[in-house]
Amino acid sequence: MPTKTERAKVLVKESSTPDLRTFEITLTAPAGDFQLTDLLKQRGVIDGVEQQLKQALKQALEDYLNSAETLIAGLSTNLPSPRKVRANDNRRVGSSQPNLQNPLIVEKA
Repeated sequence: MPTKTERAKVLVKESSTPDLRTFEITLTAPAGDFQLTDLLKQRGVIDGVEQQLKQALKQALEDYLNSAETLIAGLSTNLPSPRKVRANDNRRVGSSQPNLQNPLIVEKA
């Protein structure tokens, strides 16, 4: 038997204008799933779910917007720096260049 949260359905509709992006979020669940929490809310024992939903949506939006910035920051720090190579430099001793003639073999444990 599915749990109460598994029975809940979330529908998100998105629309945009040049200046505004709108998300309509609809959460539906069987009314019986709310009996206990509704009673506790009516008696002032717990707060309603509305504030928790608002906070969850704001956190989801913040995470979404930050994900692009984090991705870009990660890409920019992982870019290799261009190296200048001298055409006539045949020195190998003390070179930081890998020896490409003897490939590194890695064994799996």
